[in-house]
Amino acid sequence: MQESQSFFRPNVLKIGAIKVDPPLILAPMAGITDDIYRSLAAVCGAGMVTTEMVSVEGLRRSQPATLRLCRQNTPLNVPLAVQLFGRDPSAMAEAAKLVASTGAEIIDINAGCPVKKVVKQGAGAFLMKEPDRLAEIVERVREAVDIPLTVKMRLGWNHLSVNIIEAAQRLESAGVDAITIHGRTAMQLYSGSADWHWIQKTKAAVKIPVIGNGDVRSASSATRMMRETGCDGVMIGRASLGNPWIFSCIAKQWGYKPSSDVPGNWLDFFETARSHFENYVFEKRKPPGHCRQILIWYSKGLPESAKLRSKLYELDQPEPMIQHFHAWLREIDVKGFQFDRLSGL
Repeated sequence: MQESQSFFRPNVLKIGAIKVDPPLILAPMAGITDDIYRSLAAVCGAGMVTTEMVSVEGLRRSQPATLRLCRQNTPLNVPLAVQLFGRDPSAMAEAAKLVASTGAEIIDINAGCPVKKVVKQGAGAFLMKEPDRLAEIVERVREAVDIPLTVKMRLGWNHLSVNIIEAAQRLESAGVDAITIHGRTAMQLYSGSADWHWIQKTKAAVKIPVIGNGDVRSASSATRMMRETGCDGVMIGRASLGNPWIFSCIAKQWGYKPSSDVPGNWLDFFETARSHFENYVFEKRKPPGHCRQILIWYSKGLPESAKLRSKLYELDQPEPMIQHFHAWLREIDVKGFQFDRLSGL
């Protein structure tokens, strides 16, 4: 059912001296939010974008692949946050200092990633089990850099140890400028529903900005999150896969005019998907499987997409992949399927 679309204009989000306007943020996603993806989100209306999570150990060793994760090769007109993950306070401070020296505008500390290869290192969401260590990390990083500092968190490790309010208050005292809360515990991963109630309770318990994250899949749900929780900004990750226009829809509902509007037909839709795909093929030189995944993202929820995906998995070269994707779009256009990719947003 379509929710009421009454006008809502949020306040500008201020993270230290940085203004995020609109208060709409691309979430960090490993292997996804590189400079190409960040640029696309910014053009579509995101007010801030975030890198993939960056290993502090990789930075300390000056690993080329790790250093590339921090770079923005195409100009942005919005702030860029670099997200760091690790568990050693001294290493985090050293890495933060390095990142700040290269021009990062915001440093974000990952205390929310629930993926096994991260938590087994005692990093990411595992830090919700060690609030003292997390606070020490913030204190050491705060001493090392002058730029704004944020932390992305989960509600707790599991439903029996929800400690988001206490952890947020501790981090506020340690000098963090804002926090982002994903409304699930680490053990939930991405299953079940995000509990926005804890975002609201935490917002009421701290004075620093609180950014909400989890289960925002439309303009109406973004507005509802802000109204129900009182949060200062909204962060979106998985809902933008194959649908960067979710930022356009939210920004427009909030009274902004994004550079890139929602596509009006299948041809416009194809041109964005093609450009995204070809950037990975020719600029990033990504393997065919990675490029195929981009087309699968864009096909999700569209007519006859299961048949398309079956064919794409049979192909192992980029050129026939994009040709088949284009032919599939032409076919559903000829069959008279209306372009309603973003209906309900």
